[in-house]
Amino acid sequence: MVYAHSRFGFAVLEESDLVAPSLTKELESVVDQVVAEWNPKVIFVMTTCSVDILKMDLDVSCKELSKKLEFPVLPTPASGIDGIFTQGEDKVLKALLPFCPKEEQETKKQQTEERKSKWFFFNKEEESKSEKPKKANLLLLGAVTDGTAQQLQWELKRLGIENVDVFPESDLTKMPVINEHTVIAPLQPYLNDTLATIRRERGATVLSTLYPIGPDGTAQFLQDICNHFNVDATAVKEREEQTWQELESQRAMIRGKKVMFLGDNLLELPLARFLIACGAEVVEVGTPYIHNKDMKAELERLSESKVSIVESPDFHRQLKRIKEYDPDLIITGLALCNPLEAMGYRTAWSIEFTFSQIHGFVNSIDLIKMFTKPLRKWQTLQEHGWN
Repeated sequence: MVYAHSRFGFAVLEESDLVAPSLTKELESVVDQVVAEWNPKVIFVMTTCSVDILKMDLDVSCKELSKKLEFPVLPTPASGIDGIFTQGEDKVLKALLPFCPKEEQETKKQQTEERKSKWFFFNKEEESKSEKPKKANLLLLGAVTDGTAQQLQWELKRLGIENVDVFPESDLTKMPVINEHTVIAPLQPYLNDTLATIRRERGATVLSTLYPIGPDGTAQFLQDICNHFNVDATAVKEREEQTWQELESQRAMIRGKKVMFLGDNLLELPLARFLIACGAEVVEVGTPYIHNKDMKAELERLSESKVSIVESPDFHRQLKRIKEYDPDLIITGLALCNPLEAMGYRTAWSIEFTFSQIHGFVNSIDLIKMFTKPLRKWQTLQEHGWN
């Protein structure tokens, strides 16, 4: 499993660290262990609120370690009153933004041709040449697998939109250009700080659309991109219908089932929207946090179904509502799954949706199986007399 071998290290603050002239030495010992085991290209030093409260400046230490190791060691503040673990990705992507150039780098060949042209015309621009307006470029924002990114790029290429960039890239030296001509299509619902920074510092346009999760979300995602670039999106509808047909056997098991989200990873809104499209009855969507601007499209779609959305829900009150709703499936965090199973409820681990490939048409079958798997397990147990 993804979390079978953790790719992180812990640095515990001691009293001696508070009076030390520099934290570099203590931090270096942890960083050296990570480097020896994983040989990373970049390290993120994620700090919690204790570092902020104690006024500890890790920026200098990170710069010193970056110089020594010859690759970036980036300070990444992850403090908050009630931070969600998926928001860690948001902090990491924000820390990577400085590696994205604001302008396309000219190749040596282009620079040589430009110098020759200026010499021939005595440093005067050719009268026949006019500066071409810069074209808007599309950027898919969110940490997904290479396979998922390539699938979305392929879908867009079929529609006539080519040269689609992805942020983040696996190579820091190949990060895409982000400027006022960039059109951002977010892939995840928890990248609010990154999007706010891009809007403020780069002036990029952020599309307000559904996230490409499930056939309905992916179709709307592609249609909105096509509409922005004035590209015909007729083929999208056919692709969506084809995907729904492929999911029919799985949809039959979900159709009419009552589902409840307790709130854990900020993926609840798009997942609930997908289940409603599958024919499920979503009785309540609990979610830790709602960013009205970035989740506008998802909220509008859910409002059509008049589903109850609870922001930062209180679990004790939710427990009372669980008894009232008597849902067929509850999506929640690992800590609550076993107690709820012991009470006789079917549960799905919310963390699985975070680590799985759930974006695009191709991955829709894997997405829906994550909901049907616990239902099938429960059905099998009943067939064998386990109540």
